Amino acid sequence: MKIISKPCGYLLLIILLNIPAIALPSIAKAGLQEDLYQGYELVDQWRIDEAEAYVEGLEKTYPNSGDVYFLKSRVEFFKGNYAKAWSILKDVDDTETVVKEFKGLVSRTKKASAKFITHETEHFKIRYIDGPDEILIHFAEQVLEQSYKILGSIIDFYPKEKILIEIYPGRENFSKISPLTLKDIMTSGTVALCKYRRIMIITPASALRGYNWMDTLSHEFVHYLLSSASHNNVPLWLHEGIAKNLEARWRGGAPMTPIMETVLASGIKNDYLVKLKDMMPSFAKLKSAEDVQLAYAEVSTMVDTLIKLKGATIISKLVKSLKKGKTFEETIQQEVGMTLPEFQATWKKDIKSKKMKTIPGLRVLRFEFKKKNGSASESEEDIPSAFDSIGGKRTRDFILLGDILKERNRIPAAIIEYEKALDSTRFLSPILYNKLGRTYLQEKQYDNAENLLTTSLGYYPDFPTTLVNLGELYFQKNQMSQAEDFFQRAIKLNPFNPFLHKRLISLYHSTGRKEELAWQERLYGFLK
Repeated sequence: MKIISKPCGYLLLIILLNIPAIALPSIAKAGLQEDLYQGYELVDQWRIDEAEAYVEGLEKTYPNSGDVYFLKSRVEFFKGNYAKAWSILKDVDDTETVVKEFKGLVSRTKKASAKFITHETEHFKIRYIDGPDEILIHFAEQVLEQSYKILGSIIDFYPKEKILIEIYPGRENFSKISPLTLKDIMTSGTVALCKYRRIMIITPASALRGYNWMDTLSHEFVHYLLSSASHNNVPLWLHEGIAKNLEARWRGGAPMTPIMETVLASGIKNDYLVKLKDMMPSFAKLKSAEDVQLAYAEVSTMVDTLIKLKGATIISKLVKSLKKGKTFEETIQQEVGMTLPEFQATWKKDIKSKKMKTIPGLRVLRFEFKKKNGSASESEEDIPSAFDSIGGKRTRDFILLGDILKERNRIPAAIIEYEKALDSTRFLSPILYNKLGRTYLQEKQYDNAENLLTTSLGYYPDFPTTLVNLGELYFQKNQMSQAEDFFQRAIKLNPFNPFLHKRLISLYHSTGRKEELAWQERLYGFLK
């Protein structure tokens, strides 16, 4: 099939720039252009079922229109049907740059997802590459279905369609199917997106020590709910604020972490905050990981202030008002009773009243990916930035000497050097804390190890290595209940760590828990 007419370049440009149809200049009062505006508005509002039916009508009216076929390919792309979208696009004239760019996106996505298989749950379709990533499905189903129930209730919206989740094997693939560059990903630590009416996430297998990917999935699901429920009318800062505020709600977790409190308290004290306009077009585009954390802390606490002022239902009320097409300025005035500047002033006063604490030495940790084709046993010391948060040359020299002594099995001497390193730095590096804590374990200095590791966990509650070492401490002390708790917390952050599976298998075997043993052996089997 050959499409006779080519798409209108001006129309495609304004559509791909995401300018709302109602704001477009009137380049045609009736006919094809007006019909296309309505179709693109449906797609941009994620009303895909309506858009699909609408396009079917356009095909009958304009059977040879390249614009209609381009719109149809976009509908299929948003449905996750990349092969079908490509089969339509390949016959559309691509002399226009915007057509060529969209063709490129569809082609790259089709290629990146070619090996995906699909697992369906009650409300989700999870795509992933067959292999070790299958281990994620059990955990993903748990967080997603719980989020569907809890977050749907808060936002007062439950999608009728099954939500598409795609798990990508690494940052290279992820950058090809998203608007983010590799630099954006590395600078901001962004590992997931909700865009094109689906959720895309990088497998924790590609991270050096795993990461909090379950909360990340829930975070992106909040974005999905907000986009769908509001017809994509929630402003970015509020989008991110609600998502950050609610991301741990599925498990009863709190929104504020020690690092978020520290960067926000410091920002307030030093009068350095990320302005709402500077958060555009994406948090992933901010200049540093520190600014990303600060922005999240700001907008999450703004949501706290909204809830404090108007109650928990304010979130759903704002979303419903925005769905009707009202501007945010109209919406906040109607629902909160103040302008945005007035609200920001109220928020800042609220934050200052809480007397948040800055923890000296607490730093934003860089997200560490494994080297390309890196092994599961890759060492943290192999990563160039591993010592960035540890301290200066004197501290690093103590650590290097401790490593040498430890390698030569001179454990007491290594402990002395690690302790010197800890005393010489003002940074609360979880890498250094775990080096020393693990070495205490080797010498069975359990009290020292417990005190040190528990302290570090208070600063960085999602640092997987700390959870692993605390689990090992209690395992060695035969305190199996505590050991299981820490091993299970660690495995949710990094289910690809063989050590955790082996330890839990041993634990369940020794305690005679046959059902848990069988399940753990099954999970471990995905890694072999």
